[in-house]
Amino acid sequence: MSTETSVPNERSKIAKYRWRMLAEVLNGGNCAKTADNLVSVRRFQSFGLLQSELVDNDAEEKNQGCNWYLYYCPDIPGFSMNIRQLSGEISAERLNGFNNTGNVCVWPSEEVMTYYCMQHVQGFKGMNICEVGGGMTCLAGVALGVCSEASHVELTDGNEDSVQNLQRILENNNFGETLVDTRLLRWNSEKVDEKLLSTFDYVLCADCLFFDEGREELAQLIFDILKPGGLALVFAPSRNNTFQKFADIASGLFQVVIESKYDKRVWDLHCKMQEEVPETYNINLHYPIMMTLTKSSPTSREITPESR
Repeated sequence: MSTETSVPNERSKIAKYRWRMLAEVLNGGNCAKTADNLVSVRRFQSFGLLQSELVDNDAEEKNQGCNWYLYYCPDIPGFSMNIRQLSGEISAERLNGFNNTGNVCVWPSEEVMTYYCMQHVQGFKGMNICEVGGGMTCLAGVALGVCSEASHVELTDGNEDSVQNLQRILENNNFGETLVDTRLLRWNSEKVDEKLLSTFDYVLCADCLFFDEGREELAQLIFDILKPGGLALVFAPSRNNTFQKFADIASGLFQVVIESKYDKRVWDLHCKMQEEVPETYNINLHYPIMMTLTKSSPTSREITPESR
């Protein structure tokens, strides 16, 4: 079979499974179970860089379809954080809200970004950090809040359910002297809160590049909230060239550096997955590439609340 024929067939297969997932959810299905059975988009779930243990949950949490997990990293002794995940039924009303992909599961890009930040934790000491599009867990932002001694960490997503869940996570972790907040933050036509403009030394973003209509707005948002000289760390798979499309847009605002081999352990696991489970591991969908965006000059673009 030719490549031209196989690609449309594969896309058709993925579309069918996505519609099946939607149908199950609308009929009251469990999103985690549905996602686990999705052999296309969700067939590979984790690199195993982070481990989690289910914590005993009270009746109220179970009734809400939520579970608490203790997350830790075997490579970082003594590190742990309490993470609440939305794992129950998703109603039609929730599906009508802003992008819900961050409420389905913890995606590999978020796992890898968290691990990478933990391996470079000293670089975040005393910094102001914002994670955008972090879904229901903002794993990287929470991890840095717990152990980086950052000055301030802002956990954000554009979905109300995610932000409510993040607030619960904040209430159940010890961040020491680090100020950790959460807020609703979308990269669309809405104006950014003036308090956020040119505020952050680092912006973190995992797997948020696949929406065609949102890439320019995301690049602009990151530019607006970064301080001059600030860095954005963006992790995402290539996803049929969507990563490169965002890089092309970002190059008009930032100095852009793209790396595939950014961490030896991650790269070794990537190679192992390709060799051992090629039927479930798809580099196009599952391996996060790292993009570093540097905001180089305060005069490279005029930034005012009115300009957005």
